[in-house]
Amino acid sequence: MSLETLLPLIAWGGYLACLLYLAILTLIFASLIGRAVRENRERVREASAEDFSIVRRSPFTIPVSVIAPAYNEEVCVSACVHSLLALDYPEYEVIVVNDGSTDGTLRRLIEDFELQPDAPLYRRVLDTSEVHQIYRSRLDPRLTVIDKVNGGKADALNAGANFARFRYLCCVDSDTVYNADAMLKGMRLVMPDPSRIVGVTSHVTLHSRPEHVVRDEQGRMRVDRNVLVAYQLLDYLRAFVWARAAWSRSNYMLCSVGAFAIWRRDVLLELGGFSSKFTCEDIEFTFRVHEHFRRLGKPYRVQALAEPVGVTEGPTSIRALVSQRARWQRVINETVWHYRRMLCNRRYGTVGFLGMPYYLFAEVLAPVFQALALLLIPIAAYAGVLRPVECLQMLVVVALGSAAFTCAAVLLQDRYRRTFAVGDLAYLLVLAPLDLFVYRPFIVWAQCKGTIDFLLGDRRWNKFERNPRTVLTERLATK
Repeated sequence: MSLETLLPLIAWGGYLACLLYLAILTLIFASLIGRAVRENRERVREASAEDFSIVRRSPFTIPVSVIAPAYNEEVCVSACVHSLLALDYPEYEVIVVNDGSTDGTLRRLIEDFELQPDAPLYRRVLDTSEVHQIYRSRLDPRLTVIDKVNGGKADALNAGANFARFRYLCCVDSDTVYNADAMLKGMRLVMPDPSRIVGVTSHVTLHSRPEHVVRDEQGRMRVDRNVLVAYQLLDYLRAFVWARAAWSRSNYMLCSVGAFAIWRRDVLLELGGFSSKFTCEDIEFTFRVHEHFRRLGKPYRVQALAEPVGVTEGPTSIRALVSQRARWQRVINETVWHYRRMLCNRRYGTVGFLGMPYYLFAEVLAPVFQALALLLIPIAAYAGVLRPVECLQMLVVVALGSAAFTCAAVLLQDRYRRTFAVGDLAYLLVLAPLDLFVYRPFIVWAQCKGTIDFLLGDRRWNKFERNPRTVLTERLATK
């Protein structure tokens, strides 16, 4: 078969494959939005009927141990810890784990919270890197700081779990500033049925400087006008407002994010703690929890809050964004491959027949079809299969379809949470149609890079550097 005959066949075959993939993905997203609407409506109704003042005063409110691992977080660790100590919750402790930081993280904590050495008794249930020193705060007895040899985030969380005193653990990030009601809203989902609710997660919003967020008269966070950060916020809304809300409703919520994840301590210990064998610990442990309970046939639930619980720092450079998203893609590939036995296995119920296919189709295969589509454009043009105007029309259709799902997430958030001021809401809606051309190419590149790194066995964390404006602000503040 000649090249002139083969190229049109390749172009048409690839074109039809990409169209089929896009059609299936659209149906999946549409069904998730439908379930998310019902889940959001139900959560709002429950929250409006809840008397939080009773929860605050009740002696039966479950105490929580908050664990915040920190590695080179000098810039924002103090703001994070201040926000954690200001949580509106009756009984909890905060355990910050300094995981061998090479900057001034520990010094900042010692100075800001008047830490002094302590020697508490604890059980080393989970094996971790060596602990150098334990500190207690003279300003707030709820704060403990563990200084240890660097072992990675999973190792730091396990070290915190060894020191934790309470039945539930809340794992957070030390570069995030948390809302005062974060714990109250998270544990509200646990308290009706603590024997069955083994995990709760939520999501955070983004800002280039989370410790200096501006809020309006109604307390609503103003959206960062940095375009790259705003597009990341839209990405988060798509992922959390309708995707994870729908997963939670059918109990196949497969990613409890590291920024806010509540776990029952006995479950964490029974499963051997967080694993350092994966690029990230959060998604893998969530898969492991589902696999464990489904395999044993025990009743359980992992749920997700629809409202944000804090503000984290979003990358403001393309390089940092690609590094972060490549790592996320890598751990998705690692985890799906490791737990591939659950795929379409009836023992695992909705996890096997809905959750795993979603991750395989919408996450693992996404960079494959995206790269295929990019390769097909010049082939199709050369073979005369598609004219330039037809390619442009297809791009416009895809861009508008993507914008429709993005706008649905923004409007869902506004409908049930009133998160955004009117001006910010308009700003996000204007950005949505341009996502495919302005932001998506970098995400496609990051996903392809993450897939290649996975195939090469790369396990590096690739932590992105803190935004320069934030660093400058902190340096000026300390002078």
